[in-house]
Amino acid sequence: MELKQYQRDVLKEVGRFARTYAMTRDAATAYGIFMNAIGLTPGKDGIERYRDDLGGVPKVCVKVPTGGGKTFIGACAIDVLSDALPSHDEVVVWLVPRREILVQTLRNFRNPEHFLRMRLDRDFAGRVEVLDKEDGLRGRSFSAATVGDQLTLFVLSYDSFKNKDGRRAYAENSSLAGLTAYQQDVGTAVDVEGADDTALISALAGTNPIVIVDESHHAGSKLSLDMLRNLNPRFVLELTATPGKGANVIAQATARQLKREEMVKLPVVVYRRPDKRTTISDAVMLQRRLEAIAEQDEARTGRYIRPIVLFQAERRGAEGAETYQKLKEKLVEGGIPEEQIAVRTGDVDEIGGSDLMSRACPIRFIITVEALAEGWDCPFAYVLATVANKSSQVSVEQIVGRVLRQPYAVRAGARSLNIAYVLTASADFDATLEQVVRGLNGVGFSQEDVASVDTEPTAVQGRIDFSAPDVEGGGTASTGDGEDDLNLDGFDLRVSGDGSGFRTDGGASSIDEFLAESGSVEERFEHEVDSENASSFLLNGLGGGSNVYRMREAVAESASALAVSQFMIRVDGGLFTDDETWKPLDREDLLVEFKLSRCGIDCVSINPLTFSEARKIDLADDVDVYRIRQLDLIERNNMTMLFATMTDEGKRDSLKSAVLDAMSGQFKNTYGRSQLAQYIGRVVDDMDMPVVEACYESAGDVARAVVDAVRGLADDFCEVCFGKLLSRGDVRLEPEYRFPESVVQSNPMTSYDKGLYEAEDGRVDGLERRMVDLLANSQRVKWWHRVVERKAGEFSINGFINHYPDFLALRNDGVLMAIETKGEHLGEDAKRKLRLGTRWADMAGAGFQYFMVFEREAPDADNAFTLAEFGSEILG
Repeated sequence: MELKQYQRDVLKEVGRFARTYAMTRDAATAYGIFMNAIGLTPGKDGIERYRDDLGGVPKVCVKVPTGGGKTFIGACAIDVLSDALPSHDEVVVWLVPRREILVQTLRNFRNPEHFLRMRLDRDFAGRVEVLDKEDGLRGRSFSAATVGDQLTLFVLSYDSFKNKDGRRAYAENSSLAGLTAYQQDVGTAVDVEGADDTALISALAGTNPIVIVDESHHAGSKLSLDMLRNLNPRFVLELTATPGKGANVIAQATARQLKREEMVKLPVVVYRRPDKRTTISDAVMLQRRLEAIAEQDEARTGRYIRPIVLFQAERRGAEGAETYQKLKEKLVEGGIPEEQIAVRTGDVDEIGGSDLMSRACPIRFIITVEALAEGWDCPFAYVLATVANKSSQVSVEQIVGRVLRQPYAVRAGARSLNIAYVLTASADFDATLEQVVRGLNGVGFSQEDVASVDTEPTAVQGRIDFSAPDVEGGGTASTGDGEDDLNLDGFDLRVSGDGSGFRTDGGASSIDEFLAESGSVEERFEHEVDSENASSFLLNGLGGGSNVYRMREAVAESASALAVSQFMIRVDGGLFTDDETWKPLDREDLLVEFKLSRCGIDCVSINPLTFSEARKIDLADDVDVYRIRQLDLIERNNMTMLFATMTDEGKRDSLKSAVLDAMSGQFKNTYGRSQLAQYIGRVVDDMDMPVVEACYESAGDVARAVVDAVRGLADDFCEVCFGKLLSRGDVRLEPEYRFPESVVQSNPMTSYDKGLYEAEDGRVDGLERRMVDLLANSQRVKWWHRVVERKAGEFSINGFINHYPDFLALRNDGVLMAIETKGEHLGEDAKRKLRLGTRWADMAGAGFQYFMVFEREAPDADNAFTLAEFGSEILG
């Protein structure tokens, strides 16, 4: 098997890092040099610093999506690492997470005709020995003579040194006494804590092995790190599709590279059906259509393909009777030969040792729940059909990756054999699509690799169509009684004698239309892939910075060319020049002349009857946020007793002090501690003595009332000041803001189409999520961006308040929309935002618009719309 270009690129980076480390002998230093060479700086722009888990031993990660040949890359990396870091003992420890993968990996590396073993034989001139744990414990082919004369590859599970059975590897072992004695003589022996000098773990540690950690996202526990340290590795290479937090990612492949190299079926086409009966019927018909297409393709290419459907059923239904076994019985009753159906769950394995890719294998339908995870590998799997009840959600996240591998890693002649299919009868189609995307994220792919298909070609505009109607029903699915039952009575799935295909209520025509449209989707997807720069090396994910997301290539040009208007203020050039300069306006510029001493206290609303019972106010030093907890009974009693002994003046002074202390440091810095103390003094002095006494146990509530009043006064002042500066020409609007090329997302969301960045901020709910849905599926929207308030680099309408609109969206006509979403209540804060947003849009010109969008009822004001009105009038 020849290396694909992306695999060669990944190995090149592995070798570059290993050689850099060989020169520096310091993993962190090598990491910094390595990253700097590709324009990245650890510790900046979301690129994490090197994480040293192993006391200086290099541990780096390669990120490759499922289906991209991680194991082959790892096998090839052994020679690369051995050249860069030579050793007398060529020993490699290959770690896998589970027994199923262990058995498969051992079988492949031991098979002289398998491409993995052939690669090792080529790189090491046939001097290769593949051992398992039992071989090591017996000392078979693991001695002082063999480790210096061959490549010794140990394939072990993560648990080999961790569980009770793993303790055997720490025990005295006479079979290894010769090797460990040799290591003592030459000075390479390692004292492993808790292990005998002759133990297997000690012998392995003495060889200073290269360690390959397959599916490394499973190996982040303290026990796993302790095991790695005990192995005394000279280099650790992690292989995974989904690096964990803190992984030192030095190289990666992308899903588009895999598609270009014909390794995977993409896109994944998600197809909604109105009920489970239709889902099952269509899945069977789709399998047979695909198999017929595959037979025609084989006549041209000589490659045999037998498409397989994965039915994802529930373990049991609402009445405990609906199980995967019942689904099998119904399929057999419907006319599918029993030998074509196999159940594979955690409890049942009817696949066994069957070679699913053999022409002699009859299996075409596999029923599972969630048991098919890493290690289950059959490129013939094309269709995932979920038949969960409408009232429940069966997660597809753990199984969707099983339909991605391309048979023979070669593109088929028919487009319909180059994509994967998901059929679902879920009542919540949006949730199912998000599950599909999350499942793809879990194997290294993204929402860009998903498409939602309707029978109408015009419905497929983006990757995911959340508003698509049911394919045959033209609207939402029925929610009548009994639809959750698996009712296949009278269901005839047998092939008809006239050659037309199926006796299933005319559904075959919809499958033909579906396949035709799916082929069009694949064609467009292939064109997008081919149009990308084949040599591009995306930075997203490198350096553990998996939270760094770049602009999507399809819209980067339009966003990069856009300069968004912001308010600028005139400032003096300074003491030694008469020149003036302009800088972005900050609200602090308007607060310079704000004096609380000039403000009345009438706006402070204090009513002790509305206060909650006594609380203690804990405030973070740097944020204006209250963290309140109940005072315990002893604290309250002590406080009350102390307060009762004070004079009236003392009680007032104590309340003033308590109110000021309850305010955050940030708030006091903004408005001045002295000004606030004087203002609070006036408020408290204006109280009657019974009110003072009632307020003392609720100083936090008084502080909140004062804070709200001061903010309102400051907002009023800034708005007036802002208007005056505009009138004088000291504030003006300029095209100043530009979108950054990449953003850091701690809560990435990739399940919606048309985002400006590869991931947008996922902290959306309720009305905000419905707005995302609307923007992602509007034909008038080119891209949208979720604005995170007060986040560095984000856009704000920087007027008399710093207003961060919830969304920015560019329409196809070139108009940038700033969109703020609000509930039903138009409070004073919302009114200020609406006034500022409207003024900004009016001054910015025809290329900018501002909207405040309400859920159900909008006020009678310019630029205020309900969500329905916004969708129909602005985006319709």
